[in-house]
Amino acid sequence: MIKLTPKEEKYSQSYVELGNKTEAYRGAYNCSNMTDKTIHEKACRLSKKDNVRARIEELRDNLKKANKIDKQWIIDQHQEIIDWYKELKQLAKQEDISDKDKKRVYMLKDLIKGSDFRGSLDSITKMLGLNEPEKVKQDIKIEIIEKKRD
Repeated sequence: MIKLTPKEEKYSQSYVELGNKTEAYRGAYNCSNMTDKTIHEKACRLSKKDNVRARIEELRDNLKKANKIDKQWIIDQHQEIIDWYKELKQLAKQEDISDKDKKRVYMLKDLIKGSDFRGSLDSITKMLGLNEPEKVKQDIKIEIIEKKRD
C-alpha cells in the first residue's frame, strides 16, 4: 500500500476522476488565498511526487481493470469504425442495391462519418507509434558582436 496523507489521497482520487490536476488540487486543499497560477504550480508539483504519481497509476490501473479497458480493446473499437466505413464505401459503389443493403447504408451513414474513419486511423497510428515524427524547420540567426579594446 502506498503511503499518502489524506489530502494526497483525495487529490489522487480526484485527479483520476476529473482528469484535471488543478481542479483535483482545489478539491483536496484549501486554496482560498491562492492565485490560479499558484494552485496550478502546486498541483503540478504534487502530481510529480513519487508516491502520489504511483498512487495515481494504481488508481488508473484499477479503473481500467474494473471497466475491462485496455489498449487492445481501444484498438478493436477503432477497427470496428474502420470496418463499418469500408463497408459503407463498398455498398455505396454498388449500382443495383437491395432494399436490405439500402437500409444498411442508411444505418451506417447515421453511425459514422469520414472524420470518424480518419480519427480512428490517426488514433491507432499514434497508439502503435507508427506516425512519423513531425519535422520543424527553425531558422536561427546568431550575431556575434566583437568589442574592441582601446
